[in-house]
Amino acid sequence: MGMDIWRRQLLKRSTAVIVMLVILCLLVSCGDAGRTNTGEDASTGAGTDTGTGAGNGTGTDIPPVNDTGMPDGTDDPGTSDGPGEPQETGKDADVPGDAEDTQIPVNPGGQQEAGLDPDNADQEASGMNAVDRIRDALKDNVSPAVTGELIRLFLDYQGESHGYKGPNHRYELRLLPEFGPGKTLDWDGLTAFIYYMANYFEHDEEGYYFFDAELFDETAGRLLPGLEYKHRRSMYFDYKNGIYKATGWDMHGGTYYRLKSISGDDRGTFTASFDGFHFYEFDDFGEPYGSVGENMKAMYDFVGDRNADADFHEVLLEILLREDYDEILNVNEHLEITFRISSDPEFAFEYLSCTREYLES
Repeated sequence: MGMDIWRRQLLKRSTAVIVMLVILCLLVSCGDAGRTNTGEDASTGAGTDTGTGAGNGTGTDIPPVNDTGMPDGTDDPGTSDGPGEPQETGKDADVPGDAEDTQIPVNPGGQQEAGLDPDNADQEASGMNAVDRIRDALKDNVSPAVTGELIRLFLDYQGESHGYKGPNHRYELRLLPEFGPGKTLDWDGLTAFIYYMANYFEHDEEGYYFFDAELFDETAGRLLPGLEYKHRRSMYFDYKNGIYKATGWDMHGGTYYRLKSISGDDRGTFTASFDGFHFYEFDDFGEPYGSVGENMKAMYDFVGDRNADADFHEVLLEILLREDYDEILNVNEHLEITFRISSDPEFAFEYLSCTREYLES
């Protein structure tokens, strides 16, 4: 009798334990099933990609949220889709830093631009920087001609960068908006151009970069004197209470402009045309031939067996100084500008008009 009672009590206890285990398993299972996975999509946001292809500003993109609207400085030379207009991303609270692949580098792009002496030997020898040298070559010259020296001076100017201390000329021709007599001002392009030329890289507590209308006007007056515009939002910047705030975008790829023709008049106005060449972000000797862009492949073909010791900018300059440069490299755009020589200490030119044509590859 006592044994039967003990067995019944043991059975009840065992049953209770089993029931509790079943309930616990159900609770754990339900918890996992109802949990939301926030990690997979937490770093994405919606945005318009304005720079796919070769600068044609088409396409869409789902970019990372953690990006400031500060171009990332990786445009030397380009991306897998080639360089283009500013590409929209999100925001990023990271502080701009290193040269090769961060936001607004101290020496953007890592490598020096074509024609620029990495050691600034020319500048030290002459006492003039790239702005002074090209200004000195053109002032009082009403009949300029395309020479190897002038080609190099324009390339030197494009390659000169002062990081946070001054303007980054590499974006000057690349982002110069279309405008001039008979043309509609490219307002979106103007806001990106002014932002870079203003060289003001401050961000708010959320990590968005911004600048004010007063700085906009000051910068426009230095580079585009007499240009008429009305402050408002653009594709790249929201505008409210006198403040332009980046919507979130970056820059990819690199574009190099080779002087093609130049003329002047007795009023000090110059007209110059350029061929533009696009490169992907990681184009360089040492990268696999199959992963680089069309123009980088052309440079590989040009150097042949020399590629092991080839320097990107030395080879590019060598090609661009040749008369048949456009038979070696693929021309991706035509650019024509009218300008005057500026007395500004940081900018060589005051732009009067700009016309740009992107070519099909």
